[in-house]
Amino acid sequence: MNDPKPDRLRSEELVSVWNAPDEPSAIAVTDFLRDQGIEATAVAVQIPWFGGVETLHHGYWGKVEVMEHHAERARSLIEDFLKATPAPGTPEEEPRGGAEGGPA
Repeated sequence: MNDPKPDRLRSEELVSVWNAPDEPSAIAVTDFLRDQGIEATAVAVQIPWFGGVETLHHGYWGKVEVMEHHAERARSLIEDFLKATPAPGTPEEEPRGGAEGGPA
């Protein structure tokens, strides 16, 4: 009766791989990880009806979590994803030649 579970049925811990500053960022990162074959979930630290209170307390909106065996790869992918994503408020370069795009 105490047969060990097969590997595919064994439980595994979810681990936090990134603290998301806001919900849209958490969704973008979880979607990216899923596209890379890593099942991920966003877990808010918010308390219903008190939006923003826990963000101020913790310093982030929530966490992105993955299965423990994917954690190292997920962190590496997130690092690459964040490097490739422009920072908010970064001015877009205007095409050469003015707004029309013609020669200067």
